[in-house]
Amino acid sequence: MKKTIFIALLTGLSLSWSACTDDNSSMGNEVVGIVVEGLAEDLNVASYQGVNLKDLIHPTVMTTIPEEQLSYAWYLYSNENSEGRYKNYLIASGKEPDYEVNLPSGTYTLVFEVTNTETGYAKIVESTIRTSTSFSRGFYILKETNEGNTDLDMLNDDGLLEDLITNISGSPLQGKPYNLTMMYGGAYIDEETNEMSSTNLIYAISDEGKIKGYRTEDMLEVFNNDNMFYSGTMPASEQPGTFVTGPTGNFYFSNTGVRYYETMFNSSTGKYGYPVGAGASKYVQVVNAMAGYIYWSDDEHGLKIVDYNCMGSNPLEPAEDVTFPNDLECISSSLSVTAGTMAWFLCEQPSTGDRYLLKTTSSQYVDEATKIAPDSHLGRSTIQGGNGHSASYIYCVDNGKVYAYSLTEDSEIEVPLPSIPSGETITFITNQWLQFSSFYPTEYNFDNLVVGTQTGDTYKLYFYDGLNGGIPVNAPYKTATGTGKVKCIRFASPVIVDMNIAYETNPFPMAD
Repeated sequence: MKKTIFIALLTGLSLSWSACTDDNSSMGNEVVGIVVEGLAEDLNVASYQGVNLKDLIHPTVMTTIPEEQLSYAWYLYSNENSEGRYKNYLIASGKEPDYEVNLPSGTYTLVFEVTNTETGYAKIVESTIRTSTSFSRGFYILKETNEGNTDLDMLNDDGLLEDLITNISGSPLQGKPYNLTMMYGGAYIDEETNEMSSTNLIYAISDEGKIKGYRTEDMLEVFNNDNMFYSGTMPASEQPGTFVTGPTGNFYFSNTGVRYYETMFNSSTGKYGYPVGAGASKYVQVVNAMAGYIYWSDDEHGLKIVDYNCMGSNPLEPAEDVTFPNDLECISSSLSVTAGTMAWFLCEQPSTGDRYLLKTTSSQYVDEATKIAPDSHLGRSTIQGGNGHSASYIYCVDNGKVYAYSLTEDSEIEVPLPSIPSGETITFITNQWLQFSSFYPTEYNFDNLVVGTQTGDTYKLYFYDGLNGGIPVNAPYKTATGTGKVKCIRFASPVIVDMNIAYETNPFPMAD
């Protein structure tokens, strides 16, 4: 059993050297007489993989002080979950830190202290260490198996991990893949401590209403159809949609409505109460977290908004002169920051096949409703994906090619895709990004266009970065090949976050 120490998070905790250490190095090297070089400012370390810091860190200590008058100490504390003085967290003595890294994913500060034992003066050097596990950082891939069920692959820095659900549970989820959703700061009961805790969770959902929620730290299953509700087992008629981290608590959207648990003032078990509002769906966006979360209601065939603490929901009314049919069904959705933090919902009228694009930049109105030309690429497309941060585009796949529809100009261009062979059939496209701002470490931020092709029972994914106005200009920086058919992709960061994430401007995709 892994033994880890989590200390209560103190909001605004600051372990400043002036307040919390006996650091005399600020007096200058002339007084201390010690110079330390060769300690990297930042290190990324794989946790629980047998990595020892002494194999990574080799500082050089330069001084005229006799060796017998020097002492060495290493300290390591969590930036998120530690309190008190850094000296509470001694891990090693000696010039090199003999310490095997078996830590939860997160950001840590490593302190190297070299002390002149005659004078008591010390030279202190610090470094940032970011840890991750095999499951805490990378792209989760929701896929349809060859038998028509739902499973998960995961692409991390070491390669592709396949069929996680089958390997963990003995069989895939029954039914075809419906949605994959990342919840940062999800509440649950930690079975090791029997206490309420919070961590990052990934949820796989099938179209038969089956659901698995895993802790991304180690892929421990913490939620399923039997334990999500206070009322008991999830009804067979329930179709889960998605999960969202909110400003005061977390949301769950399904065909029964919107459920919620509060996290601002109390810890939570992660179980949900009774729903509010009409039947929801997996299509959820936010343009202002404190105003609420905009979602497509399958029951009412329109957009609604649930307030930030889930006390009620209301329809988004059409703005003046905006009209659209009342029997639409949503087929894709995303948000564009470059288009003015605009949430869009592409809908189709079943009786005619006509498509309408609904746009909103507010929490009250549907600002625009555009009928899409049936002979356009967006009108004919079988697959869509929104660009979130680098362009005002909806990507779409039409007749095996990728096009970009402009949200602001109602025009289309073909998107060139370097290094994809002409014989491969494009069957999947998504813009995946992580854009944490100053609330959280930004070193994991990225912006990728991910394109998938299918050959028989094999998928191949191409990952493009360095997008120029939403268009890839370089060859993919990595690829992945697996079995099955890709339905959805979500990125997991090892950063453990809290409700502040709700105030970020769509830091990652909420819906496709």
